[in-house]
Amino acid sequence: MRLFLVLLLCLALATCSTPVPQIRILQPATAELAGHIRFELVSPAQAVDGELPYQARYAQVAPLIRRGLEARGYRATRDAQFRVYYWLAVNDQPLEFKVDPAPPSPLGPYQAIHRLRDETGTLRLRLTDTAGNVLWEGLASTGLSPSWESAELLESAVRALVEQVPAAR
Repeated sequence: MRLFLVLLLCLALATCSTPVPQIRILQPATAELAGHIRFELVSPAQAVDGELPYQARYAQVAPLIRRGLEARGYRATRDAQFRVYYWLAVNDQPLEFKVDPAPPSPLGPYQAIHRLRDETGTLRLRLTDTAGNVLWEGLASTGLSPSWESAELLESAVRALVEQVPAAR
């Protein structure tokens, strides 16, 4: 009985926890980034060809990136030394869980199939100099399911990714 209660408690805690975004640095900071403190956020429409996925979230992402970079010692100005490109990608795929059929009954056998959706959001952040050379690049991936928590998950992903940018010197 105690084992059952412990397992139930672990399950309850696991469902209440917020998943940690997975961060991957694609291009470590180059020496040219040192000494650059003035940045300009570039619209995602200029970073991606075609239609932008998840457009409703860009209004949330831009201020979070700006505040995060300013907390790391950078300043947003029109007279920028480097540009910050950012864009989102969403991978949405169905998940199916099949449950073993129950023993035959007077109504006949049945098979339960649970259909769920798995959404994974990826935020990419690229810092370039004014000539377009990459100074730093990283991405954060996080699950967006359940969708009602996606704003909080996206915020934690932005925060975790921006914290990987080296502090201004």
